[in-house]
Amino acid sequence: MSFRRRSACGGLAALALLAAPAVQAQPGSQVEPQADFVFDALGPAACEMPPPGFDVSQFRTFVESTPDAPVTRGEISGARAGGFAGGGLYGTDAGGGLVVGVQGMMFDDGPTLTMLCMVLVRLGDSDATSGAIVGEAGMADAPDGAFLGVFKLMQRNDADVPVTLASGTVESGSVSFDLRDGLLVDGSVTAEGSYRQLPTDEALPFSARIAIPRAENVLRPALRLARD
Repeated sequence: MSFRRRSACGGLAALALLAAPAVQAQPGSQVEPQADFVFDALGPAACEMPPPGFDVSQFRTFVESTPDAPVTRGEISGARAGGFAGGGLYGTDAGGGLVVGVQGMMFDDGPTLTMLCMVLVRLGDSDATSGAIVGEAGMADAPDGAFLGVFKLMQRNDADVPVTLASGTVESGSVSFDLRDGLLVDGSVTAEGSYRQLPTDEALPFSARIAIPRAENVLRPALRLARD
């Protein structure tokens, strides 16, 4: 499941990502927060909410009553807890780039629909399709083939406009992706991290266990991050 649009990328960090096949990360203590510029670089396709009026309860019933449906799903815990279901996206390129995203709805029984969007970017000169997840603090010391993980939570405001509720970084975890003939046909994500709730900027814990039965190849550019 995806709600796709395409637009130009923005932000200084996004321009740096697009300018070369790999970006040299600074030492861990100097690396700025990654979530905003990764999402800016990939554009709206990396995080789109369902349209206003989307029947969330009907979709939830379908997911819960059809366990074999090819839907990305999982469990979220921490400051917010509940089921999760949506879709998977990814992008690859000849320069070694691999980026995988998941986006979907949280089934936490809250009065407002919350959308989770997560992006995982392969680090270094590697063709690995599984490895550890790190945040910006661990990028400099992570081995080639590890993945940077970032995510954000979205809601609609009173005017039905999507807004960012919180942004965060995956601090630890692991991923495994099965790519066959250039197609992502299976994947799993186990992640621990935290996010900053807006507007208070309070740090809150986050955990996720997500299974991706298949994904669409629509994320561009296929980012790759390199370290000195």
